[in-house]
Order: sequence, then structure tokens, then C-alpha cells
Amino acid sequence: MGNSAGFDEKQLVRDIMQGNRVAMQELYSRTVGAMTAVCSRYVVDPDDVKDVLQESYLKVFTGISAFTPHNDGSLQAWVRRIVVNESLQLLRRKKSPDAFVQIDDIIDEQDDLAVDEELSAQAKTMAIEDLMALVQELPVGYRTIFNLFAIEKQPHSTIAKMLGISENTSASQYHRARILLAKRIMEIKNKEL
Repeated sequence: MGNSAGFDEKQLVRDIMQGNRVAMQELYSRTVGAMTAVCSRYVVDPDDVKDVLQESYLKVFTGISAFTPHNDGSLQAWVRRIVVNESLQLLRRKKSPDAFVQIDDIIDEQDDLAVDEELSAQAKTMAIEDLMALVQELPVGYRTIFNLFAIEKQPHSTIAKMLGISENTSASQYHRARILLAKRIMEIKNKEL
């Protein structure tokens, strides 16, 4: 939802604040595809994705007056944060007791670099859809932390606060997610040979 010709984000926000349903539909149609993809990275069940999106857009439309471009960035970035937060809320409500197991392992940086190099090398040869499908297969805790750290670019300190876990647990689960992804990618690559 960039600044395409003729699009006025400020006017759209003003129109939504006034209850203009056409403006609401415009924002929805411009963002729903991307927001479905964002939500689907965290939430696997299609019905849950629909519920999260419905709740997210309800919050967007009722809370649009809280959007400030100079603090929140683009309107799409603001909507994205709401979708991510709602996805995390759903995961907290449905969370299995071991989704975010407290792990205080110290990560061996040499192992960490080796996994990064292997994962990067193998992932470069895969289609993004195939790679994201593998991310979807990760256990919920690993998948959530992987998405927050690798895709949303959140630091482990922020992830720890968001999920109520330690920074070491966040880092450890991210590391373990990468190991699982690397193994799955290698399995796929070996089958192709």
C-alpha cells in the first residue's frame, strides 16, 4: 500500500474516522492480502486466521484515531502491528503449556554461525512459498519466535517481553527453529538428488 498515484493516506484515515464505509473497504482491500500472509505465518488454522483478521480490522477501524504517521510509519505498517499483536493474543489464548518452554541454554556461537551459513545457502535455492511452508510446520513456539525475530526484525529483548519469556529462551528457541528448518531443507534437497 505504497504511495501509488492518486492515493492519499491522510485523507483515507480522515474518511475512516468519519465512519466512511467506502474508505474502510478501500483500506481493507488494499491490505487484506498482505495481512492474511502475515497472520498465516503465526496462525495455522484457516478459521483462526479469519477470526484474527476480523478482530484486527475491527481494532483498526475503531482505533484509527490512534494512528499517527510520524510515530507509526505507514498505515499498512500500523495495520500489520495490529495483526501481529492479535495473532500473538490468539496464540496466548490457545497456547499449549510447552509452547514457549523456558530454556536458558547458552548458544554456542560457532554452532550458531554454522547453522546460519547452511540455512542461508540452502534456503537461497528454494522458492519463498516453499520456505514459508516449512516455517509453518515448526512447533508454535519456534514458529512464533522465528517470525518475530527473522521477519518482523524484533530483538530478543522485545520478543521476551511480548511473550513473557526470558531473552535466552527467545534466542534458544530461534536457534532451535533454524536447526529444524536446516534439517528439513536438507531432507528436501537430499530427496531431490
